[in-house]
Parts: sequence; C-alpha cells; structure tokens
Amino acid sequence: MIIWDLLFILLMVLAGTTIWKLRQQSELAKKITEMHCQKLDLQLLSFSRSRFNFKLGSDFLQANFVFEFSSDGDNNYQGTLTLNGLVKPRFQLPAYRVVDEQQSFH
Repeated sequence: MIIWDLLFILLMVLAGTTIWKLRQQSELAKKITEMHCQKLDLQLLSFSRSRFNFKLGSDFLQANFVFEFSSDGDNNYQGTLTLNGLVKPRFQLPAYRVVDEQQSFH
C-alpha cells in the first residue's frame, strides 16, 4: 500500500512540474513574439500553442506556437515560433507587405 502512495505522489509531482514548465514556456514565447513583432514594426493579432512534444535532455519540451500579425492594418499573416525548452527561439514568417513610416501603427 505504501509503494502505491509514493508512486501516486511521484506522478502528481511530475505532472505538476510538466504543467508548470508548459505554462512558463508559453509565457516566455508570448513575450518573445511580442518583442519580435515590435522590432519588425508589426501588430500582433493572436497567439497560441499549436503543438508540443517531449524529448530527452535538459530542453525536454519542444513546442510550436502560431501567431497572426499585420503589417498594414488590413492584411493578416500567420507566423510560427519553435522553442526548445526555454531557449533557441526560431521564427518563421511569410513574406508580408511593408508599409511606409506614415502608415505605421505607432
């Protein structure tokens, strides 16, 4: 009986840690995406996690995020962000229309 209790506690700790890491990764990904869009003078419209998977190693959570952005206020585009753990962000953005400074969002 005591072995099953310990196993249950261990599984609960493992599940809680995984959920905490997933939340931490999502918050960091949104912050990185906001900074990237601001740097490129883009308006971030939406942001969501598209998928994740586990792998062995220190960066055990690999996740893909999808975000929509606009460069001119009329058209919207979809980009992706891939994160390994909490490091190595990789952005993929499609070709988008670049607007003049007079039409900027600022």
